[in-house]
Amino acid sequence: MNLPDDILIVGLGMTGVATARFLSQMGKKITIVDEKPEQDLFASLKELEDIRFIGHFGSHRREDFLDHPLIIISPGVDSELPLLKEAREKGIKVIGEMELASRFIVEPIIAITGTNGKTTVTTIIGEMFKKAFGNIFVGGNIGDPLINYVLKGAKARALIAEVSSFQLETIETFRPQTSILLNITEDHLDRYRSFSDYKDAKYRIFENQQQEDYAILNKNLPDTDGIQAKRLFFSSKDEIKEGSFYQDGVMIVRLQGQEYRYERDASPLIGVHNTENLLVALLVAHIYGIEKDCIEEALKEFKGLPHRIEAVRRIDNILFFNDSKATNVDSTKRALESVEGNVVLIAGGKDKGGSYRALESQMKKVRALILIGDAKERIKAELGKYSETHLESDLSSAVKRALQIAKDGDVVLFSPMCSSFDMFKSYKDRGNQFRAMVESL
Repeated sequence: MNLPDDILIVGLGMTGVATARFLSQMGKKITIVDEKPEQDLFASLKELEDIRFIGHFGSHRREDFLDHPLIIISPGVDSELPLLKEAREKGIKVIGEMELASRFIVEPIIAITGTNGKTTVTTIIGEMFKKAFGNIFVGGNIGDPLINYVLKGAKARALIAEVSSFQLETIETFRPQTSILLNITEDHLDRYRSFSDYKDAKYRIFENQQQEDYAILNKNLPDTDGIQAKRLFFSSKDEIKEGSFYQDGVMIVRLQGQEYRYERDASPLIGVHNTENLLVALLVAHIYGIEKDCIEEALKEFKGLPHRIEAVRRIDNILFFNDSKATNVDSTKRALESVEGNVVLIAGGKDKGGSYRALESQMKKVRALILIGDAKERIKAELGKYSETHLESDLSSAVKRALQIAKDGDVVLFSPMCSSFDMFKSYKDRGNQFRAMVESL
């Protein structure tokens, strides 16, 4: 692919650093901008000490966005920034790192998106592929940017990529051989004007697929008729003719006239949402011809991800769960469906603009609600009437309060429903701090 000689990178996180290193290797003149001040970018800048670039940090400058024929943005950068809109109006191309990387990748890409479950499904599929083929790449939104695969010049049997709606906003030619849409519920309404806009971004994962490609979808998703790829469905409730489904304790894959059966108990993962995650992974594994013994071994060994309904500690028959990765309401709803017994729920964080009322159907399990962060008043207004509710100043006081009011046999579930950035660096930082607080009780 031909790239112009002068390129602007917007955003200097992990993705921006990887993009800069790749473009430097290609001999391009690079300018990097980020709204954070230079002192807050010390770690990223240190990683780029050995390459040449022009950097402007702090408030964005209009001339930076209008002086380059190509702009590459990181996933955390809003593609609708006024300066980016102005650049597009002047004919300047604006793409994301994922789109850039995909233009240099010839190996099959299996792309996974959805409001919830992306990381779990990406990881499970990755484990199955590793056992079958050894040499694969697992990355994307899960942590290792796709451009790193191109930069290293490695060759893998396939690339398993978690894909976010933010990344899909800026695609042009990105075409996975297999695209997976797990689910869509309200999320990121602090970034999108409407749920419809968010949904449209997700559906772009199928935009460039052709008839020989695969599209794997939750049977309950609407608006799937316009997809060109071969559509396969999965369901935890309904029988599927071509795809995967759950029935009487067994996960069943039907593909090209063959049927494959796996006991649900073969996996230690709990919850209906994880049944769906496993159904997707099984279907993908059989599309790519992975042997059953590799699949069964991966099912047995994968114990789940940190910060996702992760059992931390039992204190006086009160079990504490860390579900810090629950950054939206549907994710917390799934967590409540998965745990047994009465729940003391710790929630709250940075409000993302959606309604919390989708949790109403599960509130009968919540004996007490402990709220923190920017969103605590909004959550109380929408859900406080369903249970005893406490407002706390920080997570530490919330954990101590939970231990005070929990009763024998209760579950204390930390499942925030919100992003972490009002009080923590990331959901991982938030989950690690919760773990440490519980261990110190």
